[in-house]
This record gives sequence, structure tokens and C-alpha cells, in this order.
Amino acid sequence: MPSFILRRLLALVPVLWGIATLVFALMYLVPGDPARLMAGQNADEQTIETIRVRMGLDRPLHVRYGKFLAGVATGDFGYSYRQRRPVSEVILERFPATLKLALATILIALLFGVSAGVLAALWHGKALDWGVMALSLLGISTPVFWLGLMLIVVFSVWLGWLPVGGYGDGSLRYLILPAVSLSAISTGYFARITRSSFLEVMRTDYILAARSRGIPGRRVVLLHAMRNAAIPLVTVVGTNLAGLLGGAVATETVFAWPGIGRAIYDAILVRDLPVVEGGVIFLAFVFVAANLVIDLLYAWIDPRIRLPGYSGAGGE
Repeated sequence: MPSFILRRLLALVPVLWGIATLVFALMYLVPGDPARLMAGQNADEQTIETIRVRMGLDRPLHVRYGKFLAGVATGDFGYSYRQRRPVSEVILERFPATLKLALATILIALLFGVSAGVLAALWHGKALDWGVMALSLLGISTPVFWLGLMLIVVFSVWLGWLPVGGYGDGSLRYLILPAVSLSAISTGYFARITRSSFLEVMRTDYILAARSRGIPGRRVVLLHAMRNAAIPLVTVVGTNLAGLLGGAVATETVFAWPGIGRAIYDAILVRDLPVVEGGVIFLAFVFVAANLVIDLLYAWIDPRIRLPGYSGAGGE
């Protein structure tokens, strides 16, 4: 098992290198001069040139690229042009808010999505099944920013129950609307995947055999079917959580939530390249780390799944 984890970690190096290279190239292909943006429209050429030298923008491209890669390898993404502080500090400052929103979103989606999917599978072909599938399709199809605005109108403007946006004192009142808005798509996906996987598992021979032996239906569902039906769901949950940790730009912008997604969005508007580069690379790292965790969860859920280097219980 440790050797498998080590190989996977080493495999992350070329992936992150490729992403870092692509991000660096794209940032310098975008039109506009960061030095001129920092100096302002009324600045003279000498001031702009001084800022350009201080930022290292006067150096050859390959020198800047080498310095950028060295910084990425050590976790140093440089300094924010606008905020005048390390990019890593900006990301770490925004990460708790994003983590809070992501975990709340996943918990809501799992609670309602998995429950709805199981109920739809147990009442397959009946009115409840069709209703769950229709609602899940509606959740998947509804734009997050539109749903967020509608929730603000209803629960903040009309009813006055919840704040319009912001982080406030970090209480639950500020979290409810963005988490519910962001969870709509995930809830729909979880419901459909749970239903499909559950129906497939319930038709397998070992489930039919368990029922024929007189095992109570609740025990068959919870102890036998649920665990095997969870394997496809793990993939979706892992990738959804990775994306949410990377920052849900639309939701964080609509609700003025101070997360990583909004930090990247604001940095793009003012061409704060180090923040954009650092944020995107952080997002990439979250995704590849999530994939590693998903592989390990596969082995825990079903030891029959063979992983390179895995020699846990049940492995062949």
C-alpha cells in the first residue's frame, strides 16, 4: 500500500508540471500589460517601466518560466500585484471559507441525493421514481447563478429570513443560501447515479440469494446493496468535492462569498497573474489529490478491486 501511494504521488509531478506550463503560457498570451494596470491610466512611461522591472516582466520569457516553476515546486507562487503580499497567503486565507462551503454543499447533496436515489430505485417504475428523476433533471439543468439569485429574492428580499450574501460572522445564516444553491446540481447527479447503481446491484445473484434466505429487506439494502452501489457514487462525490474546493466561481460571486473561486475571478479582472496562476495550480492539485483518495476508497469499499501495489485484504 505505501508503495502504491508513493507511485501515485510521483505520477502527480508530470501532471502538475504540464498544468503549470499551460497556465504560464496562457497567462502571457492574454492581452494587456500588468505593469500598466498597476500604474494606472495616467502614469508616465518611466513609472510603468520601473514597475515592470520590479515585477520581473523585463526578463526573458524562459527566465520567468524557470523562476515560476521553481516557485511552484516550493509552494511559492510569487506576490500579488494588487494586494502586495504572497499569493500562497491569499489562497490560504480564502481556503477556509471555500472548504466550509464545499463540505456543506456535499453534505446537503449526499443527504437528499442518495436518499432520493434509493427511494426511486426501491419504487422503480412508480410515481415516486418518476418524480425523483424529474426533480433531479431540474436540479441538474438549473443554472447555479440563476438559482442563487432566485433564492436571494425569495428568502432575503421578500421574506427577510436570511442575509443577501457575504460571510458575516461565519454563522450558519450566511452559509445556507450559497450551500443550497450550489448543491442543486450535485443533488441531481447523486440521485440519478445512486438510482442507477442501486438498481443494478439489487438485480445481482448475491442480493437475490440473500432475499431468498429470508434476510430482512432493510438489512439487505443497508449491509449488502448500499456498499456495492456506493462505488460509482464515490467517483462523483470525489470529483464534485474537488471542484468545490477549487472554488465555485459563480456561487461565490453571486453571494459575495470570500472563497478561492472569487479570488481567482477578481484577479482575472485586474490581470493579477500570480493569483490566477497560483489559484489554478492549487485547483489542479486538489483534483489529482482527490483522485488518489478515490482510488484508496475503492479498495476499502470493495477489496476485490485490484490496484497496482495494493495488497490489502481481499486482494489477489
